[in-house]
Amino acid sequence: MSVIATENFVLDKFTAINLLTADSGRRILLNDVSWKEYELFLEDFAEKAGWRLAYNEGKLEIMPPTPEHESYSFSIHDFVRAYCEQFNLNLEGRKSTTFRRDFLEKGLEPDECYYIQSAQKIIGTKIKANEFPAPDLAVEIDVTTNSLDKFPIYSALKVPEVWVFDGKKISFNKLRGKKYHQISHSFSLPLLSAEKLTEYLKLSREKGQTLALKEFRQHLNELQ
Repeated sequence: MSVIATENFVLDKFTAINLLTADSGRRILLNDVSWKEYELFLEDFAEKAGWRLAYNEGKLEIMPPTPEHESYSFSIHDFVRAYCEQFNLNLEGRKSTTFRRDFLEKGLEPDECYYIQSAQKIIGTKIKANEFPAPDLAVEIDVTTNSLDKFPIYSALKVPEVWVFDGKKISFNKLRGKKYHQISHSFSLPLLSAEKLTEYLKLSREKGQTLALKEFRQHLNELQ
């Protein structure tokens, strides 16, 4: 198994894991990882809050949490919940649930994920970890450079909509066939535009989460 860090130097597996600390924000890419090894990594990181793993046909990316990342994740969750409350939509959030399919050799953990159109299907149900259905909406916060393209994983898992925030703006992406295409308004939350959500994420960073949420709720009132 070989390991490539985002700084582009090669490490053995054990040295790489020692470098992974939440404070560093370092992402590590491991090559030639078997499915069994991926599942062992999932077990090892199960109790590490905020850490996320993404696996695609032998490549494994390990991502630690950072304060900036968690702040944006918190704000996006607040905005999605406020929208669903405003328009009386069922919402079931599952945060960074692991979605994986061994026959596809793909798996990942979104930063946030939601069941909206299909919320009723999972409320009150017990589902095995490796059989959890794909969410209606997944969120990726990429404030640092990714070393693994996650769109092919989301596509294979048939996640209908993926939001990607790069620290400056958010894009909404809808699955059509096997490819994602940018859309101006969310499919899951139809009256919400990527442009507007970007504005409120910027406001959250500059003026604070409470003020941003308050003004976002006022914006939702104007949409009715």
